[in-house]
Amino acid sequence: QVSDTIPTKKKMKALMITSLLWLALVATGFGGIGEDEKQIEARYGKPGKDMGTHGDVHEFGYMSGGFMILVDFVNGISQREGFANPDTSPLSPESVEQILRMSAPEGTSWHSIPSTSDDRSWQRSDDKAVAFFPAVRKFLYVQDVNFVQPK
Repeated sequence: QVSDTIPTKKKMKALMITSLLWLALVATGFGGIGEDEKQIEARYGKPGKDMGTHGDVHEFGYMSGGFMILVDFVNGISQREGFANPDTSPLSPESVEQILRMSAPEGTSWHSIPSTSDDRSWQRSDDKAVAFFPAVRKFLYVQDVNFVQPK
């Protein structure tokens, strides 16, 4: 009987740790669109890499919550965030759902936008953000509706 309880205790401990990590991610959340550099640093930690400036956009790379995150700042405010697996493997449907949930402030939700291609996109219910998931499935981009990618 005792040997049966040890694996169960280990499973429960693993489940509890996983649940606590999940709650920590939900509490801090993703999706700092509209936040300044200090708020993004508080959310994701210090940037791992300065990706440079292109026009008015300054891009930094972060690692947080098991994702590689590229944040595009315009005038010091986050306007677009790209989420990927650190090994650049395709994001799972579960990861996409997780990122979208965490990128929806309380009281908002995401609605799928019909597409004629393999790309997927969503509009946030407050009409302040959109999300794009190109067909290669490696990056999910969440951005301000007015963000324009520099050429």
